[in-house]
Amino acid sequence: MTYKEFLEMLEEVELDLDSAAEALDLEISDIKAWEEDEIPKSAERWIKKEKIQFAELHNTNEDENFDDEDEDENDLDDDQDLDFVVEEEEEK
Repeated sequence: MTYKEFLEMLEEVELDLDSAAEALDLEISDIKAWEEDEIPKSAERWIKKEKIQFAELHNTNEDENFDDEDEDENDLDDDQDLDFVVEEEEEK
C-alpha cells in the first residue's frame, strides 16, 4: 500500500491524519514520513479494518425500505381515487 492509497482510504472512512495517528499511537510526522518509506503492515491492517467497520455502519439494506415504497405508491393511488370521486360528484 502506498502513502497515497492510505490517505485515500482515510478519506473514504471519513478520518484524518490526527485520527490515524491517535489510533496507531504515532505522531503525524511519523505517518507523513511514509511518503518516503513503506507503510507499516500494522497501519495497513488498521485502515482495512476501519474500512470494513465503516462499511458495516453505513450499510443500508435497500430491502428495508421496500415496504415503505409500496405504501407510498398506495398513498398515491388513494389520492388518485379521491380525485376521481371528486370529479364524479362535480359532474352530477
